[in-house]
Amino acid sequence: MYQLLYNNLNFNFTEAEFESFHKYLFNLEVDYWEEEYRYSIYDKRIPIPTIQSNLLILLNKQEVLELKSLVKLRPHEYKLLPIHDIHYKLFSN
Repeated sequence: MYQLLYNNLNFNFTEAEFESFHKYLFNLEVDYWEEEYRYSIYDKRIPIPTIQSNLLILLNKQEVLELKSLVKLRPHEYKLLPIHDIHYKLFSN
């Protein structure tokens, strides 16, 4: 299982689901959807459908770019971050 947390979204993927999501995200026509819903009352106009028929994720262009940057690598290509790259107040016990 792979877990991806982004904003208030929590994705739990099997490897096959992650690959499918990756493929969908990188084939997503962001400009098309922004033009298609240009008169929408919502700022977020780029839809990501889910298997649940009554749930649709809406993102804006910046959020799609951020999400792409999170999933641009395949799961087996992820590397551990060294401690000095984590900007978090850490208390050693």
